[in-house]
Amino acid sequence: MQKRHFPFILIAILIVGYALASLLGLVLAAVGLFIVYLASLRIHPRVRHAGWRGCGGTGEHRGSVFTWTHRKCPGCNGGRLIRRGAGIWGAEHIRHEHARTKKARATAKSSGTWR
Repeated sequence: MQKRHFPFILIAILIVGYALASLLGLVLAAVGLFIVYLASLRIHPRVRHAGWRGCGGTGEHRGSVFTWTHRKCPGCNGGRLIRRGAGIWGAEHIRHEHARTKKARATAKSSGTWR
């Protein structure tokens, strides 16, 4: 399964649930998908750092002039970020790490040492 197919699969499951038993099927399908999502947060709480200026999960950026040099990625800790839902509903140690990271970033921003 490819990542781009995932939303369509979820929508198909919800439509089939609604078609089979109307509103009750839709509710049961939504609850089932939420339980699978919670299990996924417990098993895989981190995601690669990606995006426009992301490091691609390596944790470092290459130099633009001297391409053999590297610097630490300012947007992540080692290339992996805690998933948004895992910081709220994930395992206890992941929730604590998420809270510590948020507090450290807020402290760095308020003291002017951010980036």
